[in-house]
Amino acid sequence: MTTAAAPSCRRIEERESWPHSWSAHPPRDEDHAALLALFTEPDFHFRTHQPDLLPEWQVLDLIAEDRTHVLLDGGEVVGLYAFEEMGGDHAGHDLLHLRLTARLPLTAWDSAFEAIVAGELWHRELVRLELRVGEFDARGLAAARTFGLTEEGTLAHLVVHDGERAGYVFFSRIWEPS
Repeated sequence: MTTAAAPSCRRIEERESWPHSWSAHPPRDEDHAALLALFTEPDFHFRTHQPDLLPEWQVLDLIAEDRTHVLLDGGEVVGLYAFEEMGGDHAGHDLLHLRLTARLPLTAWDSAFEAIVAGELWHRELVRLELRVGEFDARGLAAARTFGLTEEGTLAHLVVHDGERAGYVFFSRIWEPS
């Protein structure tokens, strides 16, 4: 299990009613303490179904993966996201890994999702965007259902979470190729 002091949430609580000021960058050494603290949240399911059981080295490996970005709100680390290409012959077909801290309200998820997708569309064409959320992830499912995505179905019994078999719910958005 990772151990790190959680960053102050006073700034986030003060900003809940304000517009969000999203920015992102690849993970840096100075982000590690804040990122390790995120993984102590029992439902911080970024590329893992059991975040609070990962040792520090595994968390650092997860955040070091290609195309992973630290998400900031007003300069404070609040989450992670990464785009993963889903096939060389299918350019523009990506899987989005996204997780925000439990300290942010559900409305922040929608705002962050739209900002992240808009930024990616500014850089390159997306044809199909996929998002996968564990059946056990109530907060992630609630957020995904606000994104205006098509809920495609569930691939059951893929992982064991809290001693029970669980699957992943698949969501997607499709754009017409230009």
